[in-house]
Parts: sequence; structure tokens; C-alpha cells
Amino acid sequence: MNVSIKKRVLVGVAAMAALGLVLAPATAATAAPLDNGSEFPIYLVDADTETTIAGQTLQWDSVVSAVANLESPYDRFPASLDATGVKYFISAPGEELTQAQWYGTRTGSLDTTDKTNGLSYMPLNTFGDGDRAGDVSEVQINGGTFSLGFVYTKENGNQIASRKGAWFTITVAAGGSWTFTEPVPVQGDEAPQITTQPSDTTVSAGADATFTAAASGSPAPTVAWQSSTNGTTWTAVAGATTATLTVPATTVAQSGTQYRAVFTNSAGTVESDAATLTVNRTAPTEPTGSDAGNVVIEAPAEGESTITVSAGIANANKTLTAWAWSTPTNLGQVTTDASGDAEVDISGLPAGTHTIALAESDFTVVAWGTIEIASQVGDPIAGDVDLSATVTASDLWALQGVPAAIDFGAVKRNATATQALGAVKVVDDRAELTGWSLDATWEDFVSGTDEIPASALTIAAKPAAGSTLLDGITIGTGTNLAQSTAVSTLEEGALFDADLTFTAPKDAKVGEYHSTLTITLTSK
Repeated sequence: MNVSIKKRVLVGVAAMAALGLVLAPATAATAAPLDNGSEFPIYLVDADTETTIAGQTLQWDSVVSAVANLESPYDRFPASLDATGVKYFISAPGEELTQAQWYGTRTGSLDTTDKTNGLSYMPLNTFGDGDRAGDVSEVQINGGTFSLGFVYTKENGNQIASRKGAWFTITVAAGGSWTFTEPVPVQGDEAPQITTQPSDTTVSAGADATFTAAASGSPAPTVAWQSSTNGTTWTAVAGATTATLTVPATTVAQSGTQYRAVFTNSAGTVESDAATLTVNRTAPTEPTGSDAGNVVIEAPAEGESTITVSAGIANANKTLTAWAWSTPTNLGQVTTDASGDAEVDISGLPAGTHTIALAESDFTVVAWGTIEIASQVGDPIAGDVDLSATVTASDLWALQGVPAAIDFGAVKRNATATQALGAVKVVDDRAELTGWSLDATWEDFVSGTDEIPASALTIAAKPAAGSTLLDGITIGTGTNLAQSTAVSTLEEGALFDADLTFTAPKDAKVGEYHSTLTITLTSK
């Protein structure tokens, strides 16, 4: 045998795709099982040039090599520690690990020192007959679809080792020419990886804040958002299970809260970076009680539209913003004089008590006080009127119109008959409304000692002809005819009907059968 490197075919010659051999070398990401059961990505190359064979038809005696790595053709296939040998084979698809079913076989060479299998010579005409009925010549003569490859063995070649081997699919034409198909790696589960980190967000108080994160992974990961006020303890954000988190109507108290996204799939979990929410105030907090800066502001005389607020000498010649409450109202910018006094326009404020303050641009209040603005001639004048009404109810609670009897007439075996229940009225005008349920039950049909099970009857509820269901009342299904929430039917009541369908069993005994149908109105 020619043992030069170029004349040996790798024992794992699970010759990969004749279509360009695009399968990449084995990596952690492609370590998932291959689509034909092989354990290793392997590649078929021209034995002389060591270039890939793309779309070629090979002959029975073509000399080719299989490699474990296109970029490093002398890499070897690793074996398991229990492996003691290598066997090459030609088998039917699905019989790769059953030696007794091989068409052809020959023994390879295992490096027992490092437990690897490297390049080996493996044209099809070098295979001897296998153990199955028939021999390798059948493959050449008749053609068909087969697996060609290698396995690691133990126990003197009688058993397959724990690391099995690799193979590829060949299609043989009658006479022995052949093509091959590479096994494709099957995508395994891939733990999530963050592709978009959420960013810090700044909004004004009252506005919505949004955070967005994304992650890759297989299967596609789910996402759940968490929040933290200290960066250590995290709490799930209720209902936040999409890539974009919206924090509605933010408040200053939420400023500094951190948010992160947690992505999870069957392969693992990953947390995004934490993003911080900053909420800027849109107005100062209304000063009260003993808050610093409290000053006495002289109330305006009737008809006056300005007041003087003293911020003290420490705030002389400053530009400040004047604010008024109860509802925060920006009265505009003012400039204090050399004594720290500022004139504030209050013409836009209605009569009543107001808190007036001067604040820095960061909303720090430097002076504040309260004033009373008297009503002016022409101001709106309001008067209150006490309105009252007494709601009464008839306190009626009734079930009316239930028929005394319903006759289905003569019904042939295995035939059905349908009769209407007739209009049944529910009246619920109680002083305390709690809702109700209207239900039907019925017994077996009996004729002397003979019985037909209750299941022979079905009921389909419906509104009575010409009636309209009131809001809060719904038609039921099965044994429930109707039900309501805590609403009144008024004294007129609500009308219901139902179609009653009786099916005579195929083997029922002849006779006149009777059952009892009970309709019950129950308060919730």
C-alpha cells in the first residue's frame, strides 16, 4: 500500500459536500450532532492537490483523502479512551454502527499513544467483503445510496467504542461511479448573548421613559426586566416581558432607579448591563411649614397685580424664577435688587390663598411665603347647590314561565328530535344586586325498568325570540343557560329560551320514556 500522506484517506472520511465543502472546522459552536449521525465534521479533498472536490463524479478506484480541518489537513480525529482500533466500512444508511450489516470493510490504524486517527488510504476498490449476505461487489454493480466512513472499535474490533466515528452519504451509479454528500452540523442550543445593551435615560417628571435591550440565542430567548434602587437587590418589573421596557408617568422619586433585562432560553441566562433612569423636576417642591426661606409677603391691595418678595441680601442682583401654588404655576423670571427684593406679577392668579416662592434654576427655593388675593369686581362668583335623589327598587327576585312538560313525540332509534324550552323569564330587581346564574339539570330517561342515559339530551340556550340581552347578561353553554353580573333586569325581567335535542340510542328498547328537567336560578 502507498503510505505517502497524499495517498491516505482520513479514517473519518465522512466525505463532506461535493458542493464546495463549505462546512467549517469543528468548533464549540458546531459541536452539535451532524444531520446523518456523524460525530465529526470531515472534508473530502483531491489526494494529489489537497483541494476540495466540488460537484465531481468519482470512479470506483478514485484516490481521495478526507481531512478533519480544511485549514490544517494533517489534523487528526480524536478517539475515546476505550478505543483500540479503527474500521472502515460501506453500509446501508442507518447501519453504520452495525458491523454485521456492512457491505464492505477493512481495518485502519489507530495511534494508541494519543488516541487519534489521521489520514488513511481509502479508495472504494480497497474494501473487502463485509459480514452481511452479499458483498461489496454488489455496491459497484448495482449502485444505490450508501454510507462510507469509519468507526472506532474496542474488544478486538468486535464492539463500537464510545466515540463512534464519522461517515458521509455516497450515491453509486451502476458500474461504480459515485458522488458524495457532506453531513451538515445541526444547530444546537445556544445560550443568550446580549447584542443591544440598554442605555441610561433622562426624562422630565411625568414623561414616559423607555429602555431597549436585545439578545441572540437558540432557541430565541425570552426577556424579563428587573429594577433596583441600590444596584444589588433586583426585583421583577410586573408584565415587562418585551424587548422594550416603558416606565410610564415617571416621578422624581424614581430618579436613580436602575433597570436591566434578563434573557433566558434552554441553554442559559444572561443579564444586560444596568441602565439608570434620571427624572428631572419640572417645578420646585411646594415649600411648607418650617422649610427654609420662609418670609412675610405683604398681601396685595385690592386691584394690585404685583407683590414684593424679599430674598435677602445674600440673593441680591440675582435672576430667579417666581412660582405659585397650589397647582405649580411659573410666574416668570425676576431679578432681585441690591437688597434682594423682587417684584412678582400675580395678575394671572385667581382670588384665594397662594404660596409664592423664588427659586434657582435647579429649583432650590431661596424665599417663599403665602398671600391672600381678594376677590375683584368682575371675578367669577360661585354658589353651591345640594342635589339629592333616592333610588328605589321593586326588590323582585323571580323565575317565571318554566313549562310543565315538553313532549318530543315519536323518535326513531338513532334519530333526533328538537323542541324549544319556551320563554323563561328571570327577574332580578333586588335592593342589593350580586348577579345570578340560570342552570339546567336533568335525569336519565326511564320507561319501566328500561333507561336511556341523561346524555341523550343536549341543551343550547339562546335569547327568547324578540328579546334583547341587557348589558351584563350573557348566554351560557352546556348546562348553564345564562348568567349575569351585578345588574338589574328591572321589573320587566330578561327572557331566555333553549333548544332541547333528544337522540334516541341505536339499541334503545321501545317504550315511552320520561325524565325530569330542573331549571334553577341561583344568586351569586
